[in-house]
Amino acid sequence: MSKKEEKKTSLDARIRAIAESGKAKGMPNKFNLPNNKEKRLLHIDICKKLVELSDANGHYPMSQLVYFAISKNAHRTYIFEEGYEVFNEKKAKTILSWLKLFAKHNGNDKLFRNGDLAHAICRFYDKYSTKTKDFKAALSDYTPNPKVNDFTMVAEGLGIARKPKVDVTELEVATAPTNVEVEVGA
Repeated sequence: MSKKEEKKTSLDARIRAIAESGKAKGMPNKFNLPNNKEKRLLHIDICKKLVELSDANGHYPMSQLVYFAISKNAHRTYIFEEGYEVFNEKKAKTILSWLKLFAKHNGNDKLFRNGDLAHAICRFYDKYSTKTKDFKAALSDYTPNPKVNDFTMVAEGLGIARKPKVDVTELEVATAPTNVEVEVGA
């Protein structure tokens, strides 16, 4: 497959083709059956919204955008071909604004498109708070660093890294004093 052909079938290209045509171009034949009309129209509408949001944010990468606007698996071909049924515009706009805040805080505009950063910020939104004031508070404690290496670095900096689970019984056993006398030659 040539680069040109590969580009035609990218998620971005497929979503844009549907949004621009207003038809389910490139979708499986079953998707175009009359009994799937509502699902097809919803998918087309969501594709249009994705393109609009991506374009409004400097052609933000579609594979990352669907991660937080649709679902964590929405970039997969089989999920796309089933048709998108959910679009969380509020979450998508919030995450994009937080990405901009993070990039500005760290003095590196390129961080706005960083996939690891998008995943970490999604975790903050999903697990900790959906409020911008809470994100800003976490960001104020984050030591500015224009180079983000990975998800863990961001998660730890924002205070959202997973804490390892410790089995209390193991901890008690490991720290318990050993007062056992052993007889030699018994």
